[in-house]
Amino acid sequence: MLSAHFLLVLLAASGVRTAPTFFVENASSLLENASDHTPVAMVTVSLSPHTSLIGDPVILNASPVVHPFVLVHRFSHRWDLIITGVPKLDFEVVALYSLTIYAKDSHEATASQTIFVQIEDVNEPPTFTGSLAQEDQVTEIYITEDTAPGTIIYKAAAKDPEDAVLEYFISPESFGFIIDSTGAISTASALDFERGMRSFSLVIKVVDPGGLFATGNLKIFLININNKDPTLACSFFNTENGILRVTSTNSTLHHKVNITLDEEIPIGKMIAMCQAADEDNLGGLTFELETVDNYFAVDKEKGTVVTTTRLDVEKAGFASVLSFSIKACDDDKKCATIPVTTYIHGINDNAPFCDQYLIRYTGKEEIAKDTIIAKLTCHDLDKPPDTVHYAPSSGPVGSGQLFEQVPNADNFIQVTKELDYENPEVVAAGHIYEMMISVFDDLHPSHTVTVTILVEIAPDNDFSPKFQASHYAFSVPETSGAFYKVGQVTAIDEDHPPNCLTYKIINGDIQAVQRFWIDPLSGVIELTSQPDYESVRQYNLTVQAVDCDRAHLRTAVTTVTVDIEDENDEAPVCIPYLYKAVISDDVVAGTNVNGLKLNCHDRDSHDFEMRFEMASGNENLHFQLDPNRGTNTPKLIVKNPFNFESGAELQQQYHLVVHVIDDNLKSGKAVKPKTGTAVIDIYVRRISPSPPPTSSEQRKGLTIVYTAINTYKNSDWYIPFIFTLMAVFFVGLFSWMCFLLWRYGNIKSCSQKLAKDDSKLKPKGMKYVVGDRSQKEKNVITETRNKKLEVLTETTVYETVFDGEAIDPVSGNVYAYNSRTGARKWKVLVEHQEESFGSTYSLSEARPFKESTSLKIPVQQQ
Repeated sequence: MLSAHFLLVLLAASGVRTAPTFFVENASSLLENASDHTPVAMVTVSLSPHTSLIGDPVILNASPVVHPFVLVHRFSHRWDLIITGVPKLDFEVVALYSLTIYAKDSHEATASQTIFVQIEDVNEPPTFTGSLAQEDQVTEIYITEDTAPGTIIYKAAAKDPEDAVLEYFISPESFGFIIDSTGAISTASALDFERGMRSFSLVIKVVDPGGLFATGNLKIFLININNKDPTLACSFFNTENGILRVTSTNSTLHHKVNITLDEEIPIGKMIAMCQAADEDNLGGLTFELETVDNYFAVDKEKGTVVTTTRLDVEKAGFASVLSFSIKACDDDKKCATIPVTTYIHGINDNAPFCDQYLIRYTGKEEIAKDTIIAKLTCHDLDKPPDTVHYAPSSGPVGSGQLFEQVPNADNFIQVTKELDYENPEVVAAGHIYEMMISVFDDLHPSHTVTVTILVEIAPDNDFSPKFQASHYAFSVPETSGAFYKVGQVTAIDEDHPPNCLTYKIINGDIQAVQRFWIDPLSGVIELTSQPDYESVRQYNLTVQAVDCDRAHLRTAVTTVTVDIEDENDEAPVCIPYLYKAVISDDVVAGTNVNGLKLNCHDRDSHDFEMRFEMASGNENLHFQLDPNRGTNTPKLIVKNPFNFESGAELQQQYHLVVHVIDDNLKSGKAVKPKTGTAVIDIYVRRISPSPPPTSSEQRKGLTIVYTAINTYKNSDWYIPFIFTLMAVFFVGLFSWMCFLLWRYGNIKSCSQKLAKDDSKLKPKGMKYVVGDRSQKEKNVITETRNKKLEVLTETTVYETVFDGEAIDPVSGNVYAYNSRTGARKWKVLVEHQEESFGSTYSLSEARPFKESTSLKIPVQQQ
C-alpha cells in the first residue's frame, strides 16, 4: 500500500499523468439475511494532480445483471458499496456476485476494478405452500361423516430453503386425525355427525432439522349424510269380543307383531298409531304400508293405520289372517319396518236364514195323524256357525195343539190328529191353519227370523187362473220416472182359496236393466227407471199368474203392450261444438265466413224445427246466421262490414255464442223446448292500413304530441333495399303511364284529322247502327272516304258472362254472378240498360270496300 502511494507521489512530482486507481477496503462475505444498507466494502479512487472524476464511479458488467448493490458517496474520492435490499440476498439463488466498478477522469483516463461478493448460507425456517401459506387465515375443508378411518383428507405441503428433510406435527392429536412424514392428514377413527363433534380446529406444524418451524391453521367440518336407518315405534289396538287391548313395539326389537280384530269393525277404525325418528335429522320421513290386500291404509304424514274395507269373515274368498308391514322411510328410501299379522275374529253378526220363509202344505181332502207337514231348513253364516234353534211363536202349534214339533227334531212339524176337509172343526177354521216358528242362534236370540207355515185342507186343484183380458195396452210418457204406475193386470182363480195368485213378468223386458216391475200380489206394473223413446218405443210384456197350489201349479199368461209417448227431452247438439275462422276486415256484407256452416242435430226433433239465436259476442251486429230457422245447417254471413279506419272499430276477436232451440214447429206450438249451444271464434285480420299519425295536434287547452322513435338496426339491411326496389318500380310505372298518355294523344289527334277529312268529302249520308248486345264483342268501323286508309285502330273488349242470379241477404237487391269465376255485378233495370247501350254506337261506311274488315271499337258519345 505504501509503495503504491509512493509511486503515485513520484509520478506526480515528475509531471507524469496516471489513470485513476481504485482501492477496495473491508470487502468481506455477507450473510444471506443481511439487512438493507449493510456496508459491503469501501471504494477509494486515486487521481493524478490537476484531474477530477467525471461523475461518480458506476457498477458495470455485474454478474448476475440484477444485483442488490449500490455505490454511495461518503467523502471526497470515497464511496461505500452497500445493500439496497432489492432483490434480497438469497444463498440458494445467488451465492457469488461479480461487480465491475468503472470510473473516468477529466483527462479521459478510465479505470475499472472487479469486486467479488461472497454470500454465506443461513438456516431459514420452512414455509407452507398452498392454502396453509396464507398467514392469519384458516383453511377450511369439509368431509362426510362416513369417511372411513385411514382416509387421507388433506395434504399439507411445505418447503425448506436449504432443502432439508422436514417433519410434520398435528395438534391436538385427541381429535382423531394423524399426519405422516409427507404431510398427509388422515382420519384415525370413525366420525359421527349426530353423536360427536361436528367441527375440528387443528394446528399443523412443520419443523426443519435446525428447529425452525412454521404453523398453519386447519379447520375440518363434518357433513351430515343419511347413513342411519329411521326408527319406528307403534302402538297396536287389539279388539276381541269388543274388549280393547294395546300392544306396543318398535323396529329395533325386530319382532313380528300379532294382533286380533273383531270382524265388522267400522271402516276408518284406527288399529295402530306409529311414530318415527331419524338420527340424521334430515327430515322427509313418510309412512308406508306393504300389503297384499286393500283392507288397511296408513296416513303418510301422521302414521295412523286405519281400516279401509269391511272385514267380513263370511265373505267369499276372505282370509281370516291378514299380513302387512308398516314402514317409515326417509327420502333415500332407508326404512324401518314392523311386520304385522292380523287375525280376524268372527262374531255373531248374522241372523239365521232359512231356505223357505213361507211353507205351504196342502192336503187333499184329509191329512193323516203324524203327517210331517213342514220341514224347516235354516242355516247360520257365522264362522264358526252357531247352533240354530226352533221355537213356536204363534198359531196352533205346540204341546196339546193340532201341530207339534217332532221330538229330537224340532225343525219338523207334524199333525197330532187326523184332519178332514169336511170336519166341522176344519170348516170353522176355514180349511187353513197358519203358524209361525221363531228361528234364532245361541248367543244372540235377538237375531231371530220367523218362518210361516200354512196348512191348507182343500179339494183337488181343478181350475187354472184366468186373466180378465187376453191383452192389455198402456201408454207411458217418455219423461216418466221410477215408480210410475203403468197399469194393472188382474186374474181370477176359482179354486179354494179363491184368487190366491202371484204375478210376474216372464218375457218382453229385453234390456239389461229391467225397465218394469210388477207387484206379485196386486198385479200393478210400475217403471223402475225412465224410458227412452229414441231407444225403444214399444214393449211387449208377457205376464204370468200362478196359483197357490205348490204341488200342482196352474198358470195363466197375458200380453201387455206398453207404448212410450215421445216428448221433447233432449237438447240439440252441434258437431263440432267449437268453430274457428279467420277473415279479413275488407270482407263485404253478405259474404259467407269461410264457407262456415253449423251442423246440428236433435234426437227427438226434426231438422226443420231448429231456431238459431246469437246469444252473445256479436258486437255491432257484424254477423248473422242465414237462415236462422227451418234448417240444421245455417251459414254464418257478414251482415255489416268492418270499419277500423274510423276508429269506431277496435275489437278483432269475436266469441259468438249461438243458442240452438228446437221450438221452430210448423204448428206454431212449442212444448218444453230445449236449447243447445255452439261456439264460433272469429278473428278479423287487419288488411286496410291504419291512418298515419300526425306529429302534433293543437287544441285549445290540450296539446297532443306524437313521438316517433327510430328503431332501425344495422342488421335490418333489407328495409332500405325494399324501399329502393319500390321506388324503382314506381318510377318505371310512372314512365309507362306517361308513354301510354302520349301514345293515346297521338292516336286521338290522328283520328280527329281523319274524321275531319271524311266530313269534308261527304258530310251527309252518315248512318248510325245500334250494336247487337247478344254478341260477346262490339265492333264499330271507322273509315275515311279517301282512296287510301292511312290509320286503322282495333280495340277488343271482353265481357264477362253472368250465368246466374241471386238475392243479397243484406240489401235485398238482385245481383248476377259467374258460376266459374265467382264474379258478381248488380242487376239494373231494362231502361237503364237501354240507356247504357245508347252510349255505344257503330259507324259503318255507305260504300264498303271490296275487302272490308269488321272491327269492334267502343267510341264514347261526345
